[in-house]
Amino acid sequence: MAHAVLRAALLVSVLAYGWGKVFLGQMGRVDYADALLTVGEKSPMGLLWTFMAYSPAVQVLAGITELLAGVLLIWRRTAWIGGVLGSVALGVVFLLNMTFDVPVKQLSLALAVGFALVALPESGRLARFASGRPTSGYSEPMPIPWPRVHRVTRWVVASLALVVFAGAGVALGTLQQPPARSASPLPGVYRVTADATPAAPRLSQDGRWQEVAFGQWEGDGTARFTLRQANGDLSEGRYRPMGERVRIDLYPVLAGDRTFVGRRYARSVTLVWALGPDGTLTLSGDGLRLTAVGDPELRYLFDRGFSWGPTPPINR
Repeated sequence: MAHAVLRAALLVSVLAYGWGKVFLGQMGRVDYADALLTVGEKSPMGLLWTFMAYSPAVQVLAGITELLAGVLLIWRRTAWIGGVLGSVALGVVFLLNMTFDVPVKQLSLALAVGFALVALPESGRLARFASGRPTSGYSEPMPIPWPRVHRVTRWVVASLALVVFAGAGVALGTLQQPPARSASPLPGVYRVTADATPAAPRLSQDGRWQEVAFGQWEGDGTARFTLRQANGDLSEGRYRPMGERVRIDLYPVLAGDRTFVGRRYARSVTLVWALGPDGTLTLSGDGLRLTAVGDPELRYLFDRGFSWGPTPPINR
């Protein structure tokens, strides 16, 4: 009975993480807004999230692995396979959490140990199989001693578990839909080439806009935005295209151990924007009037295509 309770607890625990990765909700997708953040400005966790977000395939496969390990726990006959798979998958997650300082280290360790405990009863048979020795037949335990009742409950419980598994996927897929590509031509990474605002006496006091990045992946009609000012300050936020206007909501300047939990916008601007035939972007309003052009070097990561052939390595 304890084995069944442990399997049920593990299945419920991996649902949110597994489906979250499958629907690209946990790490999201790397976006133009990431282009203005230098490696040194990222936290270790942020660096790991960017790595996972760059490849949706890796993120989805990681989620499928966690979900497969969980669903295999439903049946006692396949539970040991789920235990082995889950202990390896969650062991890797624990290692990443430790080395990238993700604050769920204890949870991932507990899950990895839990999956290992599920596989423990079959460890002897696995060891004999691995060493080439004959193994005994599988004897399925009967928590319910009445055979007729057991024949019914074994399928009822498994069916309910599958309903919970699928229901969690439907619920998360509905509430947390994958990001959609923006239909606006505004997304891109731009470097400011002209600004009507006069420069400050000192560079450290110069708050003029130097580089801007409009994200291409939308959620609830908004996408990510980043701003690099002339004095080096970096601000993140969200923007919402509204025809010829765009509303930009900015969080406080990036500094120190800022968490993304409970963040509030520090300021908002509404600008009129126009994109010329040559890709020149003009922004005006709220005391700003500037011209910017797309910078291919700042978006090289996003424009670099896939190559199957043995081309020279581009490791920049």
